Amino acid sequence: MPRAVTVEGCLADCGPDSVVAVGGDMTARAVRTDGEMSVGGTLVAEVVYGSYNDQTPRAGTIRARPVIEDEHCTIAEVQADTHFDLDDYQQGYGDGVQDQLRELLVDGVFANEEDEEEQLDRTLLFARLRAGEPVFRAGGAAAH
Repeated sequence: MPRAVTVEGCLADCGPDSVVAVGGDMTARAVRTDGEMSVGGTLVAEVVYGSYNDQTPRAGTIRARPVIEDEHCTIAEVQADTHFDLDDYQQGYGDGVQDQLRELLVDGVFANEEDEEEQLDRTLLFARLRAGEPVFRAGGAAAH
């Protein structure tokens, strides 16, 4: 198990059956996990997004601007400007969730499915992050 990991770009696991284990600290531009993730120390990223209800990210501490628990219960001390836990996020339909995300993130990360209202689209969000494009609004919540 690595003692520390630094990822210059975005880290994404391979889905619900994957396991990522780091003995110490992990730093990345962004982290997207659908699987099991364990960081023995501190996980630092601009964005941490967990989805899928059968797995859990664990860390001593998670530091990010937004931490989003989309049916993915996080076990860590979360230090975030915006933290949506399972109860708050509710698959993006939680009370005021999209309004808070719109204050923080650029318009290019929102899309609508069929006849529904525009919501955060994690695929668009991570495409921008991987391309090195900005995802935060000027004057949005402060960076860590």
